[in-house]
Amino acid sequence: MNDGVVTALFQLFDGFPYAYGTNEGGCRWYPLSDELAQRHIDGSEMVGVYPMVYDPHGVHCGTDGFDKDHSYPEMQSDLWMCRWGAIDIDEGDDAIVLGQNAITVLSALGIVAWLEPSRSKGCHVWIFSEEWVQASVMRKALMAALQIIEAPYDAVYPKQDSLDGPPGNYMRIPYGGGRPEGRQVIWDDNGQIMEYYDFITEAERGRTPKSLLIDAASYYTPPTTQVPDLPPARDYSKEPLMKVDGTRLRGLAKQMFENGPVAYYRQEGAGKGRHGFLNRFARAMFESGYSDRDVTAWTKDLDSNLGTWWDDGPKFSGRKDCDRQIERLVTDARSRAV
Repeated sequence: MNDGVVTALFQLFDGFPYAYGTNEGGCRWYPLSDELAQRHIDGSEMVGVYPMVYDPHGVHCGTDGFDKDHSYPEMQSDLWMCRWGAIDIDEGDDAIVLGQNAITVLSALGIVAWLEPSRSKGCHVWIFSEEWVQASVMRKALMAALQIIEAPYDAVYPKQDSLDGPPGNYMRIPYGGGRPEGRQVIWDDNGQIMEYYDFITEAERGRTPKSLLIDAASYYTPPTTQVPDLPPARDYSKEPLMKVDGTRLRGLAKQMFENGPVAYYRQEGAGKGRHGFLNRFARAMFESGYSDRDVTAWTKDLDSNLGTWWDDGPKFSGRKDCDRQIERLVTDARSRAV
């Protein structure tokens, strides 16, 4: 493989430079390098790149900007940037058609997009920006295309508008040497596999101006919040008649623990996602009369099981600050419980 082409890999998939995602689903804090790019191409190590970079042209663009938790002091949400975005569509036999439809809409908006059959049955749609653009703009541009074609999707990358600190969520990049035959490669307009160096060259030429991404983002309409039709509140004492057995769950909390999130929590936004689901679970326990200790223990158990329903896995489990974050969530849930 030509050294210049290997070097161009991380120039095209420009992202967080100090860590990468492993094929097993973890994060390795190791700089992106030509050596790592070569290992990806020859199949020694499949690499995922984190798209979000904080203040890429500012004082935080080097490792000196980190504190001990790999975050930055006094972060501003609008300084989280990216240079590429992707849609992850996991709809089986319809995935390729949905991906091609998204590409058609993006093309009508002046955005060059690329289709990649993913590892199994789905596909990815990639776009690349001429310059650093706010993560929120990239996300809205891609979600606008999905809204226009009314397509279901698994995720949009970047997955967040901003982060509490790097690295965020990574995306496996195509052309890894260990890929399944005919997959994790880029197709041209005729559905033919593009050679790696041809894709790199064409994608660099086809980077989208920032202004067009901002225009596309303006077409995105945030989903409206559904207000439940609830009966009027009744005035009665909510004090439990007897001490609740903390070894068993009941009511809404039991349903949430056993059945997982409804569609509402699989979306993104305030009160949604993994954090929103855990918070509502803790609230349900408080509303059923459980003690702080029981709520904390059950919420921590539920968090460790989130991988059953979310590819991202647990929200806090495995983190050094897990106990502190669960305690904060439970405290907030207690204040919101009716």
